[in-house]
Parts: sequence; structure tokens; C-alpha cells
Amino acid sequence: MPEELTPNMEMYLKTIFEIIDEGKQPRVKMIAERLGVTMPSVSGAVDTLHKRGLVGHNPYGKVALTEEGESVAVKVLERNNLIYRFLNEVLGLPEATARRDACTLEHVVSRRTLARFSLFLEFLRVCPLGPGEMLDHFVTWARNMEKGGKCERCVAEGGEPRCDL
Repeated sequence: MPEELTPNMEMYLKTIFEIIDEGKQPRVKMIAERLGVTMPSVSGAVDTLHKRGLVGHNPYGKVALTEEGESVAVKVLERNNLIYRFLNEVLGLPEATARRDACTLEHVVSRRTLARFSLFLEFLRVCPLGPGEMLDHFVTWARNMEKGGKCERCVAEGGEPRCDL
């Protein structure tokens, strides 16, 4: 596939993959409902993906991913999951916010940034310094900063209001 896919094309592939993964047969109407778009929009996108060899589709029938289409969809889903984990587990964003933002960012974040996210998550897992306490503290600190308050732990330990720990 020499030409890069647009974020919308990636979203279609990921959605088709998720529907298949749920044990359902994706059809244009189902994809349109999932993505909140019109059936003609889905038909046009499926036609484009079909011409690129990423999906198989019979008019009025189910949509199937080719091997290459599935490979692309899995990569998009992996990017989404990595970004979601970083946003939720590291930055402490609420699940809904992290899912929504991961869905947007999965299409625009560079490979280098994704690799660094992955390395950071691995570092947190293996570092002997105990990242859990640090991350919990960050989430508390960030919530206090967002509310215009101070982190009581930082104040108690001499920081004000920015943390010097």
C-alpha cells in the first residue's frame, strides 16, 4: 500500500475490525451507525479501501478485511491502546477523556513519540524506584492544579504549590 491512509480511512478499518472482533458481520449501515456518519459516506470509504486492496465488499453485503487491511487495523488499534494507557494510567485522565483523545491522537502521533510512550510505560513497570507512588502523587497534584488549589502533600513537605519532590 504505497499511498498513506487518511485518519478517516484508518478509522473505518479499525471500526470494521472491532465489529468483526465482536463476532458480527460488518455492513455499511452498521459501520455508519458506529461512526455517526451517513451510509453514502461509508460506501465511498469502503469503495476507496476496496480499490486499495484493504477490504472486500459486495454491494448490499458484508464488508471483510483483507489480510493487509486487518494488519493496518491491528496497528491502528495498538496505537490507540498505547495512547489510551498513557493518558489514563500515566496522566490520570478519566477513562472517557482518555478513550476520546486516544481515538484522535492515534492518527497523528509520530512513530517516535509512540515508541517513547511505550518505553516510558515499560520503564514504569521495571523501575525499582516505585513509580506507583509517583504517578498517584502526580494525579493528585494535577487535579489540585486544575481546580486552582494546592497539593496538600507538596505543601506539607515544603513544596508550594509546584512539587519539588
